[in-house]
Formats: sequence, structure tokens, C-alpha cells
Amino acid sequence: MLDSQLTAGAIFRDEAAYLTEWIAFHRLVGVDHFILYDNGSSDDPEAVLAPFRAEGIVTLVPWPIPFHEKAAQRAYADCLERVRGRARWLTCLDIDEFLFASGQASLIPVLREYELAPGVVVRWQVYGSSGQQRASSEPVIARFRQRAATNWIRNRRTKSIVDPARTLRPIGAHHFEFLNGDLAVDETKQRVGLTPKPRFKKRLRPLFGRLGPLLRFFDPYAAGDITSRKVSVERLRINHYPIKSREEFERKARFKREKKRYAGVDYFAYHDRNEVFDPILARYLPELAQAMTRANRAS
Repeated sequence: MLDSQLTAGAIFRDEAAYLTEWIAFHRLVGVDHFILYDNGSSDDPEAVLAPFRAEGIVTLVPWPIPFHEKAAQRAYADCLERVRGRARWLTCLDIDEFLFASGQASLIPVLREYELAPGVVVRWQVYGSSGQQRASSEPVIARFRQRAATNWIRNRRTKSIVDPARTLRPIGAHHFEFLNGDLAVDETKQRVGLTPKPRFKKRLRPLFGRLGPLLRFFDPYAAGDITSRKVSVERLRINHYPIKSREEFERKARFKREKKRYAGVDYFAYHDRNEVFDPILARYLPELAQAMTRANRAS
């Protein structure tokens, strides 16, 4: 018998303030185990994670590999091996990504519809700052309720949910390679491959970063894409909060600049998209508040 129906892996650094919400939310939507890779945090994540580790639902792995040495991809490879034969599904996410089933409370019944596929790719919906300047202790999913248009080009980006038994290895942080050359599907059950990795985009980032929200048809940050361009989030979806408030972004960017990801670009302006009011995760807030309170009292 498998130990887990759905395991989530993530690599993080200095995100202790967000871990309780992220874990509590994903428990509500069906994740039953978490494998978390600490990439050199200095904000005491062990204290935050203590009640979850005591409960046996979080495995914490020290992961001091420099991020530019493919720390995320290597963490996901390790995660895949840890759950092979033990989990029915594995998803690898960032702490600013919230995976859920658009029309149901839990992911598990929806994932049963994709049993024949080795994996499912799930599209982003990118949320902006909602005009907020300062950080807050309120949940991320409560504070940010405005997002980019559904079909904005950045929302073509995906993360994966995979069957470990049929998965060979991660390809970067977003995609995986499967046995016998098989392909993942999107939520419409269309098989999707990967497009060639563009080499020119990094050189154009200073130009397109400054143009920021004026852009509609170019993504200067994508290192690759899937062959399907249709952004469908009617069954499965990831709410992505890459910037949060201005204060939180600037705090994160100080670390990110160590690996030069943000050099010469206005990443905040590009992602500060607030065209659509969409508080879709508000339905989880009452249960989330209770779960976070219990965890905070136990920590």
C-alpha cells in the first residue's frame, strides 16, 4: 500500500513567514506529505515546521547547494527518488504557488481522471500586488485577490503533478521526463511536449522588464514552454504570487540578485498585473485560519 496519495516537494530559503499557510492550505486540498528542502535559511524555519514534523507530515532536508548549481532541479530529483513506490502522485512547487482543483475542494478526485497519464501539467494564474506596499501577517491568499488576464502569456507557464512510478527525472524546475518517452497531459488531456529552450530571452530582459505591464505577447522570463498554448484552468490551477507587496518583493529581490536573476530588469513591474478581481481561494479561508492557529499554537 502506498504511504501517500499526493506528496508535495519544495525548495525554499528565508520563507518561514509563509510556510505555515502554504502547508495548511495544501493539506486542505489533499496533499498528505511534504518534503521541504532548506536552501540555507536564516529565519529559523525549524521552529515553524516543528508541529508538522512532530505530526509526521513534513520531512525537512538541509539543502545547502548554491541555487545557480541547479539546486531546485537536484532537490526535485532527490524528492522523486524518496517517494518512488511510496506516493501515487508527486508535485514540486514553490512556496509562492498554491495548487488546487478549480471546481472541487480536493485535488484527489480530479487526479483520478488522469490515471492513464504519467503526469499532468497545471497552468499558473499570476497575481499582482493589488496595490499593496507593505508586508502583512495576513494570509497571502487573503491579501492578493487581483490577477493578470487568464490568457496572459506568463500564465502559459506550468508546474507538474507526476506519477513517480513512471517518471525518470526532472527537466529543470517545471517539467519531468517519463518512461518510454511518454508525455504528460494538460487538464484537457491533450498530450504536451516541450518547446526548444530559447537562448536569446535573457539578453532582452532589460528592455522587456522596463516595459513591464505594457507587454502582452512576450515572456522574457520563461526558460522553456510546453507545446500547447491554450491556458485552461477549469479543472486544475496554480495561483502564483511572485511579487506580493512592494516591501516583500524588495526583501526577496535582495537574495535573488545574488544569482543575478533580477539584474537590469523590472521584474516587479512586469508581474504587477491586477486586471481581474478573482478571490477564488477565499472559500478556504475559514478552515485555513483554524489550521494556521492550531499550528502556531503548537510551534
